Amino acid sequence: MDYMELVLENIRDGIFVIQNDVIVFATPSVKEAGYDISEVVGKKFIEFIWEGNREDVLKIIRSLTDGAECEIRALAKKKDGRAWIDARCKKVGEYLIVVARDVSRLVSLETLLRATLDILRHSPSEIDEVENILREYFDDASFSEKIQDFKIKVGEVTVPVRFQDRVLGSLKIQLPDWFEVTAEDMELFNVLGECVAKNMIMLESRRIIRSSLVAIKAASENLALLVDRIRNPLAAINGFVEVKVGGDVYEKVHEQVMAIEEIVKTLDDEWEKVDRLADKLSEAFSVLEKLGTTESQKINKKRKT
Repeated sequence: MDYMELVLENIRDGIFVIQNDVIVFATPSVKEAGYDISEVVGKKFIEFIWEGNREDVLKIIRSLTDGAECEIRALAKKKDGRAWIDARCKKVGEYLIVVARDVSRLVSLETLLRATLDILRHSPSEIDEVENILREYFDDASFSEKIQDFKIKVGEVTVPVRFQDRVLGSLKIQLPDWFEVTAEDMELFNVLGECVAKNMIMLESRRIIRSSLVAIKAASENLALLVDRIRNPLAAINGFVEVKVGGDVYEKVHEQVMAIEEIVKTLDDEWEKVDRLADKLSEAFSVLEKLGTTESQKINKKRKT
């Protein structure tokens, strides 16, 4: 039995020998990428690297000296698409020995986790910011109509943006061709939708708090005006009765005026409490708003650079 042939026929990692940038040997595992050995041997290795990665890969390979090793993660071309590979390379004389493994599944999981963490860390203030964050990891993302259940089709997933029983909308995410969706990913996509929903509810709550603070401040100012509007007529009534009527009638009227004045004083005291509380709430909310704005500015600055 030819054990070497048996191993080469069954090993899933791609093993290549490259001389002067040309592949001179490849294992049968190239069939995993849709190729026959005859379609690989004799070709320049760089032809099988996605154009966007070629310059970086060549720079690393060219820097290797005899006996030196390196590890490269690159997007490679399959016959019907692309795949992320981790390649371990070693320069041996005039040859380059490469052992490559398809890690698209791992990169898919990493991409989804990073996108979810990015949403959690940055707390976008608007839905278009959510879309922009996701577009850094996927081909496209858009917020659309409400759906109850996760949907998946070739190159696309639609995730319900849902918190508990409340559905706010859905995220339609276009996937790159190397992205492999599994049951585990479906669960993570749903977590991503929940994170976006919680963020949207938080933003809605902030808008309610903001409008409520404005209403409280306006009510406080109206209460102050009302106190003055009560006191001024009371003083006039008291003075008029004292001058025009006097005697027991004045005493009785004055007694009622003082009773009303006590009520007004209580209103005045309560107004001051409400006004101070409104100021404290406004100050605290302003700090929270500034923190959110600062974080948002950092994110936007980072994205522009």
